[in-house]
Amino acid sequence: MTDPLAGAFLGLRTLIVGDAGVGKTALTAAILEALVARTGTEGVVVLDMAPERLGVGLALARFTGVVKRVAYLRPPGLRAPRLEGQSANEVKALAEHNRAIIEPLLERCADLRPRILAVNDLSLYLQAGDPERLLKCIRAAGTFLGNAYYGGRLAEDRGSGVSEREREGVRVLMRTMNRIVTVSLRGFGMSASPVRM
Repeated sequence: MTDPLAGAFLGLRTLIVGDAGVGKTALTAAILEALVARTGTEGVVVLDMAPERLGVGLALARFTGVVKRVAYLRPPGLRAPRLEGQSANEVKALAEHNRAIIEPLLERCADLRPRILAVNDLSLYLQAGDPERLLKCIRAAGTFLGNAYYGGRLAEDRGSGVSEREREGVRVLMRTMNRIVTVSLRGFGMSASPVRM
C-alpha cells in the first residue's frame, strides 16, 4: 500500500520550522521513513547537524533506524553556541567552529546529487554560514526535507548576533521552499508556496 504521507512530500522542497523541543526532528523522521518506504534507500542522503548538547538538538538517529540504511553524514564535534558560549565572542567562535566542520559535508552532499535529501537542524549552520551554500546542496536534490529552529526559546545569544543571523538565514531558505510546516506544542500547520523545483 502506498503511504499518502510520502506522496505529500515527494518531489518537493519542505522545511519544518518551530521552537526548540516541539517535535521537528520526530516529524522529520516520520516523513523520511514514509519516503524511504515508498521509494527505497538508494540515493537517499541524511545530513545531521544536531549538536546534542545540554538537552537540545537531538540527532535524527534517535528517532529512526532509517539512517543506518542510507548515506548518513554527521560532522563530529558539533557545539551549541548559544547554550555553551559564555560571552559574545565565545558564541561567535562556536558558531564559526560549526560552520567550518559542516561546510565540507555540504560540498560532498551537493556532489552526491541525492534523490532525497533530509537535513536535521540546518539552522545551526546558518548561525555563521552562508545560506547560498546550503541552498546549493538543497537544489541538487530531487526531494528535500529539512528542519530548522525558528522560535524564541533560544534567542539569548549574549549580544553575538548569531540568533538574528540564523533567523534571517532560515527566512532566506523559506522563500525557496514549496512547503513550510510550522510545528508548535499545539500541533502543526502546513503552507504551500508556488516555488518550482
